[in-house]
Amino acid sequence: MTENTEITRLKALIDGLYTGQERVNRGEIYERMVAAELPSDLLQFFDRLPEGDYEQEELVETVNQMIDEAGERGHLGQIPEV
Repeated sequence: MTENTEITRLKALIDGLYTGQERVNRGEIYERMVAAELPSDLLQFFDRLPEGDYEQEELVETVNQMIDEAGERGHLGQIPEV
């Protein structure tokens, strides 16, 4: 089971990803999450991200929506909004 500490860590990873950048492409986002060795229950959402470039707020909203749609909000929680 992924603990809230993983969501906190994920938020920090996303914040770091956007340091000095407004938009980041899906490939770079996924590579960074794999390199950070996210647990598979979180990594799956980044694997399913549609191609394209994302602003930070857009990425958080998209992943949170996927977590909700998968019925995992109670298990994983939500990434805090920007």
